Amino acid sequence: MFINRHRLAHLLPPSHYFSLEQHELELERLFSPSWHLLATRAELASDGDFLTLELFGRPLLLRNFQGEIRAFLNVCAHRHCLLTHVRRGRDPRFRCQYHGWEYDKAGRTGRIPDAGCFRPFDRASAHLKTFPTETCGDLIFVCLDDCAQSLKDHLGPYHAYCAGSFAGAFRQAWTFEAQYECNWKVVIENSLESYHVPCLHQKTFGNYPAEEKCEHELTDRFTWFRTPETSRAGRFLASLMRRWGVPVTRSYEHHHLHPHMTFATMDVFRLLQVVFPISPTSCRHKVWLFTARGLQPGLLRELSGWALARLVRTFARRIVLEDIPIYADVQRGLMASTGGGVLGTREERVFAFQKYVLDRCEPRSDEFVSTD
Repeated sequence: MFINRHRLAHLLPPSHYFSLEQHELELERLFSPSWHLLATRAELASDGDFLTLELFGRPLLLRNFQGEIRAFLNVCAHRHCLLTHVRRGRDPRFRCQYHGWEYDKAGRTGRIPDAGCFRPFDRASAHLKTFPTETCGDLIFVCLDDCAQSLKDHLGPYHAYCAGSFAGAFRQAWTFEAQYECNWKVVIENSLESYHVPCLHQKTFGNYPAEEKCEHELTDRFTWFRTPETSRAGRFLASLMRRWGVPVTRSYEHHHLHPHMTFATMDVFRLLQVVFPISPTSCRHKVWLFTARGLQPGLLRELSGWALARLVRTFARRIVLEDIPIYADVQRGLMASTGGGVLGTREERVFAFQKYVLDRCEPRSDEFVSTD
């Protein structure tokens, strides 16, 4: 059953989806102090593997140092060039593409070509900017704020969930990344309600579940949705998962950890998504799919796990692609709207998310300036 019994206000005005002032407030209040899922161990599997990306206007570089993942500002301490513009790769040396300055895992300078030119050398000042980096299961998180809370405190009850659900019996099977011409909240809010399912997901989900089969929890840090999974295919897969030693719940769940990370789960898969704002009207979306493989080795298990992963990947990809066309139209509507909007009880997780945004972006007492 839903928690609310009557329709709800659409708390965010349309301008909050394209205002530069609101965008900057959200970066400061929601994203700067938060931890951000940026990659998985499968993407940085070997010593010397690296990834580069842009995060809120900052160029970042993630690199594997013999199993330890570190994050840096992708800017050389010498003359400010990007260390590399390559999206991903592997290099035994951690060095700048421009003049060959090399660095260690702490960001300190190592070998410098023709180092005598720089005497006396201020080694303490010549280092890369580093960012707090932690892993949970196979997930790699980075925070841009050195003074932020620990990842464990940030994830709260989801820390143990991430450690167990994205490692061990589950293996990464697919990644997807795209950029959309819409505010980041458009993508998040779409994922928080099932009301759109009959219109956008006719070929996959078909229809939304009846209210009596829905369960919601709403808090100021996270929300979740659960409904039973009762299909014949689900019963077969549950039996298979039990033989593989994978916990069985026979339910579909969707979790949202504020501000921008969601998990969709069934017994056979974990679908993880993050949405990063780029501008007031654009965002970047990344998806990771993990599928069950079990804990016991064996050729038959590996082959059946591979076949299951391929099947689930096709289904997950179809769901993601079904949503994408609506985002730009929602954004165009928001920018033209003269109304306030309304939410139904099936959309109460959207209401909780909008309240979270409003509460954290409201003016603080020290920001009011007297006009006397």
